Amino acid sequence: MGVFKPRSGHSYWYHHDVYVKCRGEGRLYSWDIFRLSRACGFSLLPLEVLNPVDALFSPPDRMTLDPRLIEVHFANQFFELVAERYTLMEDAPHFALCLNGVNLETDNLLFKDWAYINELRRKASRVLVVESLDEWNEVYSHYAPAAIRSCYDAVCRKSEVVVVEGFNDAVCPDPELSFDLALGVSPGTVFIYNGERLRMAVEAAAALSRDPRNFEAKNILDLLKPELSVRIPAVTLQDAVDSDRIASKLSELVDKVEEKLEQLP
Repeated sequence: MGVFKPRSGHSYWYHHDVYVKCRGEGRLYSWDIFRLSRACGFSLLPLEVLNPVDALFSPPDRMTLDPRLIEVHFANQFFELVAERYTLMEDAPHFALCLNGVNLETDNLLFKDWAYINELRRKASRVLVVESLDEWNEVYSHYAPAAIRSCYDAVCRKSEVVVVEGFNDAVCPDPELSFDLALGVSPGTVFIYNGERLRMAVEAAAALSRDPRNFEAKNILDLLKPELSVRIPAVTLQDAVDSDRIASKLSELVDKVEEKLEQLP
């Protein structure tokens, strides 16, 4: 089985554990893909291929940022961007690194480990420095589709079954990707949708001239009906870090998903 996390992001402050791990390895990837890969016995492919787009963010430093700018920049996603890595898979993976030039090597953010960023720069085949949200969106629009598609193809070539985890509430990491089943998770319940019907719903919503990669579940749920719903129990932190324990707690869901997969043509 393969795993795939098309896009992710983590915070230097709020997800410090993954920052420390990435810093120690001189790499940039999400905690989710590390856990997913570990749960399936790891992969022959690098984590950066299983997770082709990952961004590092940091809150502003209230002690050093100009007080007049704090309210302007507080919770501004672009201002809090430190770096975003795109993996493009050809004969071997290579990386494009996007850096926020507004804060590069400044004291504006709580993140100040520029030696780490320089290490990422040395490993990148291309470095792009952006100064605005519009520039960042242009870089993402150019690199993310190629990164996600090329890495997804590489994962699919290695595995008969691939589990793809979404990012936040996004339902379409890329319109070129296809799925047999889609699982919508809410507290206490998982809804199982037919993958082809999900694709058709995304296409129908996209006909309104919107970028489907920005769709949240609420944008398409009215166009979909779940094939099945399964109750799931609450889990503890101990459950979450133990793949065997969580598999046991979610055994009914796993059985239902396997049944639906077996029924596919």
